[in-house]
Amino acid sequence: MHPRRLMTPDADEALNALSTRQFVRPHQSAGDAAADVARQLGVCASAAARSVAWLEIDPCVAVGRLTRAQLAQMARSMVRFARQQAAVEARAAGGEGVAHVGV
Repeated sequence: MHPRRLMTPDADEALNALSTRQFVRPHQSAGDAAADVARQLGVCASAAARSVAWLEIDPCVAVGRLTRAQLAQMARSMVRFARQQAAVEARAAGGEGVAHVGV
């Protein structure tokens, strides 16, 4: 696996991928485009679905109909949700079998 894929992509990478998808396949649904970009960037598909839902974008609307601002918001939220998920998974993996000493 490429070392770059071990890190969560940044919002600029996600925005570039979404913008490319918008230009190349403008009739693709926003939900499918977000899922494709998530796969391309190596983040979980749930981050893409959560970003579309959180922004209240109809997942069936053509990605070509979205504004640049909507794409930017989708990219930022997708990366944020992916980082949150990665943090939860890291805590779960590191916290198993570890006794927490009082606070």
